[in-house]
Amino acid sequence: MKQITLTILSRDYTITLDDDFAKIFERDWQKFLGGQKFLDPKDVLNAFIEKCYADYAKENDLKRIIEKIDNAILKEDK
Repeated sequence: MKQITLTILSRDYTITLDDDFAKIFERDWQKFLGGQKFLDPKDVLNAFIEKCYADYAKENDLKRIIEKIDNAILKEDK
């Protein structure tokens, strides 16, 4: 486990993440910061909305893939 400190509105938040996930999180966090040292709540909210939308899009893609697989299996069974 790895502890990472995030600073939002000059306030530090320490989170503990699994080592493998921490590497990915730190990489993405640095991209998100874009050279900034601090974030304001609006930035965090926008990031959360973007992440939620990305998850929504992935879920829809998975549903379409599952439908295609189900349809292909049904055609084979006939």
